[in-house]
Amino acid sequence: MTLKIRPFEMADREAAIDLFLELNRHEFTITGDRRTDRGGAVFCVDDMIQGLGQGAVALVAEAGGKVVGLMVWAAHTDEPYMDEAARRYGRVDDIVVAEAQRGKGVGQALLAEAERLTREAGMSRLKLTVLDGNDAAVAAYERAGYRDYARVMLKTLV
Repeated sequence: MTLKIRPFEMADREAAIDLFLELNRHEFTITGDRRTDRGGAVFCVDDMIQGLGQGAVALVAEAGGKVVGLMVWAAHTDEPYMDEAARRYGRVDDIVVAEAQRGKGVGQALLAEAERLTREAGMSRLKLTVLDGNDAAVAAYERAGYRDYARVMLKTLV
């Protein structure tokens, strides 16, 4: 499989919606709180597109002329209490790989591009978030050298 990583184009919108719909349905099986309708995926893509005008970068992975993955990256700045060198970092806001393409290196290629963008921006730290229970994604990130840094905890109040 020859994989091409390129910038997201508006012509990729429908493919991106399909990818986010897959992701939302997958994450619903873990959390039970994701929208699993097409409208939820449309919202994700429209929100992503809006962020592109505010410094975010979206890249797609293409194989055989078909979009099989998507990654959104942006530069961020942490709170002033952080060490100056650690305050600025790259962040993967979204990474989505088509279910049929998972385990084939698509996510790793997208992560490599996020790392390149981070270095290119003069930063040495890249952060991402993964759902607790998304064991395949956690394993993929660990293989790429990522480790736990912080923990987000949730309590549902009734």
